[in-house]
Amino acid sequence: MKKGVFPFLIIAWLLTGTTLPASATVFQSHMLNTLSFSYVENLFDSNGTMKNGLELAPGDHLVGIISVNRIVAGGETIFTAGPTSQLTGIYAHKVLSVPPYVVNGQYAYDPLNPSSLQVHTEYGNPDLGAFTVGSSTVNLANVLEPGAVLALWLDQGNSATSFTTGGTLADSVARATDGLPFLSAGIGNSGYFYSHTKPSVTMAELMNGAFIGQAFAGLEVLTNATGHTLFPIFNPGDQEQGTATPLVLSCDLGINPAFFSPEPASPWALAGTGSVQVYPAPEPSTLALFGAAGCIMALCRLRKRI
Repeated sequence: MKKGVFPFLIIAWLLTGTTLPASATVFQSHMLNTLSFSYVENLFDSNGTMKNGLELAPGDHLVGIISVNRIVAGGETIFTAGPTSQLTGIYAHKVLSVPPYVVNGQYAYDPLNPSSLQVHTEYGNPDLGAFTVGSSTVNLANVLEPGAVLALWLDQGNSATSFTTGGTLADSVARATDGLPFLSAGIGNSGYFYSHTKPSVTMAELMNGAFIGQAFAGLEVLTNATGHTLFPIFNPGDQEQGTATPLVLSCDLGINPAFFSPEPASPWALAGTGSVQVYPAPEPSTLALFGAAGCIMALCRLRKRI
């Protein structure tokens, strides 16, 4: 047998029956990975019916779909979305509290920063019920596990389903949640989710590309099929919570012009862009396999010398 072939066979044998996730190559280990995404969403009342306008009330839900456009690590693009590679998903969060807040006997837009003129809204885990736009309905219980606010799927190959913000609500959600489960996350015990919005922004400004505000989240990982352990990090956009979590998110909040056109081309009224950041390392089980392979290879070399 040729030199070097036997060690290769050892590694192959050790990995037999232990399939590494197809997504294991999507992240770069031991450095910050930034997932740039675009999204569309709708505002629903507590009964799951799409609301007119943008006024939030406790019990309302924001439900949307997300598409990761690229992943950058160490200044290098390591993933780009395309016809044969889609990292997409769904998210939802429930409105817990809205202004006015009472702070020291005074009304404030933001309970953590009473002098701020931006509206602070707190969100929690969604109710896993049905949400409807027109005649199209999506049941979150079919796509989100209890406690999750975000779930992503990896769809690769020639049969990958393309992400779309058009068609019906149900069709676009079905496309966004097709593929292999990749990652899900929720607020849990240490996470957070809030937004800061401008109370004075007008529809004309929004139609011209202005943003309603920004949202910030720190989430705990629930299901992880990435092939990596995700270490807690701080959200660079968060100025209020100061909590490290395995997944952090920041996004701009705007409207979807396609919904407001004379002949609506999308069932989603709101839209924006943002980023998710994670700090991955290989899972211990993967490292153990290669460690075992290294030990056996070392023993083989020692045996040859004896």
